[in-house]
Amino acid sequence: MTAPLRRFPDVQRALVSILGPLVDGRAGTETPSDLEKKMPFIRVLRTGGPSDRVNDYATVDVDVFAATYTAAEPLAERVRQLLTGPPLRAGAAILDRISCESAPVELPWAPGVRRFGATYLVVSRRHTSI
Repeated sequence: MTAPLRRFPDVQRALVSILGPLVDGRAGTETPSDLEKKMPFIRVLRTGGPSDRVNDYATVDVDVFAATYTAAEPLAERVRQLLTGPPLRAGAAILDRISCESAPVELPWAPGVRRFGATYLVVSRRHTSI
């Protein structure tokens, strides 16, 4: 018999589940091919980050897509306020601390699509996985 696996959370999946309710579940790790029909949409992408014996320090980009500036900017700020508040939990994943490393800023995408991107440092700890 082997010991239970003590793993770090899948930070992307945890953040998608936490942020999904802000956009009626329209959140994921990839932009859909029909993005214009699914906006507003939130994309979560881990871009790196180290770990030690206890904590994972994930660098995560969060992009908010919407049809207009007046829809995208406030949603990006709601995301920032939610993520930088009290510790968050998604199932067994506990996200102890999230800091905003680069505040939401408008980035180019495509005509008719406004995109706000921000970068976060997400600190989480190992949990037992069955």
